[in-house]
Amino acid sequence: MVSIDQVRSANATFKQTKQRPNIVALFVGATSGIGMGTLKAFAANTTTPTIYVVGRSKSAAEPLLNELAELNPEAKVNFIETEISLIKYVDTACEQIKTNEKHIDLLFLSPGYLSFEGRNESKEGIDIPHALRYYSRLRFVHNLLPLLKESKYPRVVSILAGGREGTLDFDDLEMKNNFNGFKAAGNGATQTTLAFEELAKSNSNVTFIHKYPGFVDTGVVGRLLGTAKGILAVPATLAKWVILPVINTLSMSVDVAGERGFFIATSPTYPPSKPKVQLPPSDDPSVQTLAPARSSSSTNGVGNGVYLLNEKDESQPDAPVMAEYRANGASKKVWEDTQKVWSRALFSYAIST
Repeated sequence: MVSIDQVRSANATFKQTKQRPNIVALFVGATSGIGMGTLKAFAANTTTPTIYVVGRSKSAAEPLLNELAELNPEAKVNFIETEISLIKYVDTACEQIKTNEKHIDLLFLSPGYLSFEGRNESKEGIDIPHALRYYSRLRFVHNLLPLLKESKYPRVVSILAGGREGTLDFDDLEMKNNFNGFKAAGNGATQTTLAFEELAKSNSNVTFIHKYPGFVDTGVVGRLLGTAKGILAVPATLAKWVILPVINTLSMSVDVAGERGFFIATSPTYPPSKPKVQLPPSDDPSVQTLAPARSSSSTNGVGNGVYLLNEKDESQPDAPVMAEYRANGASKKVWEDTQKVWSRALFSYAIST
């Protein structure tokens, strides 16, 4: 376990010693929730960073952008206004970044929402919540890997449900048949881990982190309960106004989640399989006692650079299905299917416009 005191001490040391100046980072899903908390911590603790924030509305994000400017007047903040549930628009956003940057150090991905409603397809034919939790996130990773590989310390972080992988129907990974929103959310977690493990094989200098953040008071559960209809509406309303406020008092705050988000985004505790440049050790004595985290799998004692973390930023044990999936080459199957979905989505977009 990484204590919050260790997190705060490491973050403060990172700032005070001006580690890794001019870091370039992309935040997707950071206009609210854990992403926003991490974005603020990133701005507050880095030296002359370049920050890209992707969101649907720049005008709605103005208060956040103003706060970032106050937290770090030296930061160069770029807001890319787009709808990331569409793969076509993800590609456009990535092209903008590629035009401006020669490398990128961090991708921090946390968009998404939960809903009791049924499958809600975009005009590209992908269920929108599933696009946000998986297909769009991985498209950002895929598109920006060339820039990540130019970084000395490249890292990808996806906030979802690392360590909570479940069974997949490999004939219906999108769940077009027998759709269930909660099952789809579980699919996204398993697909993320398998995709990260596949990408790590050919990108060994990149760290891939898939984190389960625990219960954080982001408002996402309240919004989920607000989508309940029919016979679910009454118990959902009761839960929203009576039970949820009690739970929220016991949950992690967005600010604390953001402190932890910055820690995992920058700490040498999570090295890639084959670092291009050895990660500098922390100058903080309390963090120096932390052993490198355990990667999701290893070969001949060398970790794969993929980390499945819990809310305390420690490596989680394998979910029961993962040993079988690794033995059967499931990561390759998931990655190949992902690319087919992207191709179909772009074709659907083209014929709809």
